[in-house]
Amino acid sequence: MYDIAIVDDSAVDSELLRKAIIKVSNNKFILRFHKYNSGEELLEAVNCMQFALIFLDIQMDGMDGQKTAQKLRRVDDSVVLAFYTGKVEPSPEAFIVQPYRYIKKGMAEEEKEGYIYDCLMKMEELGNAPTLTAKYENRMQLCLKPDDIVYLEKHRRGTRIYLSGSARKKYGIDNKDGMIRAAEKMNEMYEILKPCGFGYPHDSYLINFKYLLRCTREELVLEGYEDILFKITRGKALEFNQLKTQFMGEKFKRRTRK
Repeated sequence: MYDIAIVDDSAVDSELLRKAIIKVSNNKFILRFHKYNSGEELLEAVNCMQFALIFLDIQMDGMDGQKTAQKLRRVDDSVVLAFYTGKVEPSPEAFIVQPYRYIKKGMAEEEKEGYIYDCLMKMEELGNAPTLTAKYENRMQLCLKPDDIVYLEKHRRGTRIYLSGSARKKYGIDNKDGMIRAAEKMNEMYEILKPCGFGYPHDSYLINFKYLLRCTREELVLEGYEDILFKITRGKALEFNQLKTQFMGEKFKRRTRK
């Protein structure tokens, strides 16, 4: 079952969207809908449950959709987010929160349904992403999704995993560096994570391209760990750069279709 949130202060628009999602889904998924009239209601809800897909209106009374999305991303940076709006054009700030699609309420039905279909497919893709098992301080076992991970580091016979800020909050990780441990070796982790947007720039670590801030021929910087310079070795550079180009190309295609 997939939990979908529709956030819109217009009950009519909210119901029209719900019916459109059901039509596009065509019984492929088991869906459970949650309707909210404001950004404040959504943010309260995400404290106690995790959504697979969120459709968020931009123009609402009180907290608007863009500000709601900014606060949402501090809690959950992996949920599929689509802006669903009337007349508002996307601003540069709107893309900082990584909306997967930008849907106009008045667009042609065929185009709108195509965007909704894209969102459902992305929701399914993330839902089918592999789950990794790790331990926090040798006492709590966690089930992680790839988007929870910023990078992994070789450590003795296993691996150290460094989490994103939102993942730390989600799992209650309160240590300074957001690090937990896994028993699998780095090459085993790479086989699992390579299809999920990870690269192998160095024998000692894997990185998640989603969190890539800067990259040169010899080193890179990751979001949340800006004080660390990750080296790119010559032996890893070719495959790493091919995967980086592939990831960035797919990201660009998603943005240009919004």
